[in-house]
Amino acid sequence: MISSRSRDELPGVRSPALPLLLLPLLLSAAPAPVSPGPVSPALPGPVRVAILSDFNGPYGSTSYPPTLGRSVTRIVNDWRPDAVLSAGDLIAGQKASLTDAQVRAMWAAFDRDVRVPLNRAGIPFAFTPGNHDASLPRDRREARTYWQAHRPALAFVDRADFPFRSSFTLGGGTVFVVTLDAAGPVVDAGQRAWLAAQLASAPARAAGIRLVLGHLPLAGVSEGKNRAGEVIRDAGPLRQVMQDGRVLAYISGHHAAYYPGRLGTPGQLSAAGQPGGLNVLASGGIGGRDYVGHPGTARSTVTLLTLHPATGRATFQTVDADTGQPVQTSSLPARLDGLGGPLNRVNDFR
Repeated sequence: MISSRSRDELPGVRSPALPLLLLPLLLSAAPAPVSPGPVSPALPGPVRVAILSDFNGPYGSTSYPPTLGRSVTRIVNDWRPDAVLSAGDLIAGQKASLTDAQVRAMWAAFDRDVRVPLNRAGIPFAFTPGNHDASLPRDRREARTYWQAHRPALAFVDRADFPFRSSFTLGGGTVFVVTLDAAGPVVDAGQRAWLAAQLASAPARAAGIRLVLGHLPLAGVSEGKNRAGEVIRDAGPLRQVMQDGRVLAYISGHHAAYYPGRLGTPGQLSAAGQPGGLNVLASGGIGGRDYVGHPGTARSTVTLLTLHPATGRATFQTVDADTGQPVQTSSLPARLDGLGGPLNRVNDFR
């Protein structure tokens, strides 16, 4: 048997007071905990937006062609994008003889056939007003009334003049979108200054991709619309604001001919030191038109634009809205020499 005295003297057997005396030494001798290395932030994932524009019918029409219904079904059931972007002409207004009741009936038809199916699928509809939506004072009044009652579920940055112009983000702030009031050919100095301020805002600077949406294009795309009054007048200053604001692409409607292109001279630099030229996406439409200088090329289209904020790049997948067949970019004219052009075809935006 070991006595209590001899036990205290044995190595490895400590008296109750011993741990308190040795604790500082034991703690200093213990290896320091290994702290984990820095965790790299996750790169933002792609943001997918469907492009659907210019689907109005004849003046006063309260019905849409079946092609539009098929396009909405494709968006809702197959593509399921984060949002729909539209470059306008949603209803068939811009005729003084139409009554207030007729304009309201057209908005009711749009609500029934487009907004409600998208809303049920949780897909917000973001847009810029077209000339058939918001040219006449009565049309603008009715557009404001409709959209104030049906404001889309978007992360707005500026909605003071919604629905005619606004800014918002998609993809948790990774994509910044500005909509211009470009239903007519004049985008004045005041609106250019507003656009410059939007593009200089903190949400815009934080986004990996910046887009601008306006109805009239910067240069002619389709034969039937390639004339003064159908493109932005004196578009150079507006284009410069977008280039200086590092806009990836300007998305337009009105000409109802799908075309991804580059406007300007790539070898030149903007005032901010960025490569010259600007990507443009003529969004096409339901009931398309021939390209400038290329008869027999009209077709209806709908596009899925996939945005990659981590790399500042965008790719597009376009289908013929009548047949459902893919529209290959290589099948489009290599160059369009419309008013304010030329436009040179591109395979993606970067």
